[in-house]
Amino acid sequence: MTVPQKIDRHTFLANLRESGLLPAQQLETAIDGLPETERARVVARTFVDRGLITKFQAEMLLAGRTGGFILGQYRILDQLGRGGMGRVFKAEHQTMNRVVALKVLAGHLVKTEKAQLMFQREVRAAARLVHPNIVTAYDANQIGDRYYLVMEYVDGPNLEELVRDLGPLPIGQACEFIRQAALGLQYAHELGMVHRDIKPANLLVQHGKGQGAGCNVKILDFGLARLHADGDPGEASEDSIMTAHNTVMGTPDYMAPEQARDLHKVDIRSDLYSLGCTFFYLLTGHVPYPGGSTMEKLVRHTTEETPQVEDARANIPAPVAAIVRRLMAKDPNARFQTPTELAAALAPFAVQGPTGWAGHESRFYLSDSPAVTPLQFGGDDAAVRPNDPDGSSALAGTLSNDLLLTPMSVTELPSMLIRRAVQQDQRRRLKIAVAVAVSLVSSAVVLVSWLMLR
Repeated sequence: MTVPQKIDRHTFLANLRESGLLPAQQLETAIDGLPETERARVVARTFVDRGLITKFQAEMLLAGRTGGFILGQYRILDQLGRGGMGRVFKAEHQTMNRVVALKVLAGHLVKTEKAQLMFQREVRAAARLVHPNIVTAYDANQIGDRYYLVMEYVDGPNLEELVRDLGPLPIGQACEFIRQAALGLQYAHELGMVHRDIKPANLLVQHGKGQGAGCNVKILDFGLARLHADGDPGEASEDSIMTAHNTVMGTPDYMAPEQARDLHKVDIRSDLYSLGCTFFYLLTGHVPYPGGSTMEKLVRHTTEETPQVEDARANIPAPVAAIVRRLMAKDPNARFQTPTELAAALAPFAVQGPTGWAGHESRFYLSDSPAVTPLQFGGDDAAVRPNDPDGSSALAGTLSNDLLLTPMSVTELPSMLIRRAVQQDQRRRLKIAVAVAVSLVSSAVVLVSWLMLR
């Protein structure tokens, strides 16, 4: 990995001045009170400690970035992560002082007509969703070649981070989180929408105010949602997601068997299957079918028996284990048929309360340690270099996608390969069954012959 060149005090201040992050008068006043040092990192840390710039902004300036901190009315404060269609930033509306999350499409994707159509569909889908258990969309716009969606900022972890840091959740709390997610899905279901990528990383936790206050779960990213015609939920409208029929989209660890076979024939019960896999993860700390390749995961969801959650955690009440099993049934008709039905089943076991989440320091460092490079974000592909081809913008790639259990949030595979793999697995199982049957028959014949001889 190329290490960005170190800069001195003068260069850092020149970068800050050119960035426009601070008004000229405020910058000059701040410079007068700086410590006498030529070390740019010490100077940057002073600005951060005074609340004049954020750690993210400081790291970008130290890396030589001078532009891309302002997008329309929004001032970029931090980077939160990235998904299949772009990156998400924490930002502040410069007039309203409202903190928001900005989802910005990747620069190379926005140049294609398909990406623009998908973005427009996501905007239309998000605009219809106003519910306490769904992340609210405030605005959408295009500036130059940057398309972005402005969303509610949730100052809390996603459920994958929560379990990764704290381990399996208390049973009552896990039931409450899934119950709240079901309420959000029911609202979307009544609007004819399916999420298609329900997983722990897409469920955010907003902490309540005050000691002992409960939490609010919010569903993130209806970007894979398919809108149906208002009259007939089975008929796809002109707003349906534009995807080839031989394509699989979703996250393999949480994908319903029917979704792996045909993206266009899923319904709310497919989201409920994914929610069941998420429930399994919250209760056990691992996915239902760990290990293996993407293809192997998809086949196992289709052909293997549903794992018993009580085998992985002994103290789970039998009714809760039965709910998980029903959610993860291979046949959609055997699952809960609506999220409301699921929410009602979980209500007797749900317990509201704080998560115990202490939060994390920023991923961006301002250390004097020689072992810490000016941009150490946690992955080999994570460093931002001043000469990146995607330009002199803090909106370019700056963070590795390390928040998911699976290597991709959107998997694109020919569905016929999945069907073929499932068929091969079924043939293999049939051959084993036939071999066992033949062996049993042979043993029976030998036993009968022996008895007759006696």
